[in-house]
Amino acid sequence: MPNVGDVETKFGRKYMFLNPDPMQGPGAWRLSHPDEYPGGPGGPGGGGIADIDGIPPIVASQDVSGATEVSMDITKLDDRQA
Repeated sequence: MPNVGDVETKFGRKYMFLNPDPMQGPGAWRLSHPDEYPGGPGGPGGGGIADIDGIPPIVASQDVSGATEVSMDITKLDDRQA
């Protein structure tokens, strides 16, 4: 059984185990916000997410400063016919 505040990564997303009111029922895994990660940097400007991926035709590119640009490249679309 997980403890309240445990964080797990599944399917490329982070989830935190919460139980806001133990008298109402069992806890649940909730999609977590970066500022809530234990030991994370948090604060204004981001929560330390370092890896952003895109699935074609979505493209994510990151420069050396850590700034990420997400765009759509239609040349990466497959050749499916309707």
